[in-house]
Amino acid sequence: MLNVIRKFFAKKDLVDESLTPDDINIARENPSFVTNPNKVFQLLQQLIIEPPRCTITLNNSDSLFLTDILEVDPDFISFSPLTPSSGNQLLASQRTLKLSTVLGGIPLTFNLQNICVDKSADPICLKAALPEKIYYPQRRLTKRMPTNSTTIEFKGTSRDTGVSIQGYVTDISRGGLSVIYNSNRGNIIRSDRLSYCSLILPDNQTIAFELTVSSSKKPLLGSNKRHLGGQFENIYPQDEKKLDRYLSTLERQQLRKRRD
Repeated sequence: MLNVIRKFFAKKDLVDESLTPDDINIARENPSFVTNPNKVFQLLQQLIIEPPRCTITLNNSDSLFLTDILEVDPDFISFSPLTPSSGNQLLASQRTLKLSTVLGGIPLTFNLQNICVDKSADPICLKAALPEKIYYPQRRLTKRMPTNSTTIEFKGTSRDTGVSIQGYVTDISRGGLSVIYNSNRGNIIRSDRLSYCSLILPDNQTIAFELTVSSSKKPLLGSNKRHLGGQFENIYPQDEKKLDRYLSTLERQQLRKRRD
């Protein structure tokens, strides 16, 4: 397997797919992103101090892979080969990945490009330049709206364990939601990625998306109900419009209640 990795990574470097100036300006205006090079470096160093579980997604693959960050310096980041090892063959041909983890209870995500093998390392490891930006929403950007606890049904499946959960939304925003669910079938933990998620709104419209879990609370003593919160990922534009219409209606209802 290591020979396969070396063979692919020995090829000429791919064209740099760096961000355009417009993309960088947008990121700088968005407080969810860290773009200052010094702050990017300092943030990544924290992943060495308190090593979290890091999940990897690759283009054209529904599988989820794991890695450990080994070293961070001002010029590069190094990390262990992916597990399962089948991910290394895909990575060797693509040389780009998306890394997701959680730092201090907050989702942290970034892309790496032009990944190569560090042949001087023992054991072998992978290496790339530091990312230009990191998604790290240190504060919630959109206000969560409380819902009737049995109005909106939620379903989702953990990409790590295959555990499916079903529950009800307790609050929701344009960026994420909170859910209460029965934990008899298994627990969802922070940094889990839930796939095949769906919401059924009160008007019977369905919204499909993925969810990155940013918080997970233990059940109260004697209860099997758990509470989780997370951010929407990969939500379709048409579903964003459905969600926006619902939230606008909810906001108007709550405004009328305050006036009354």
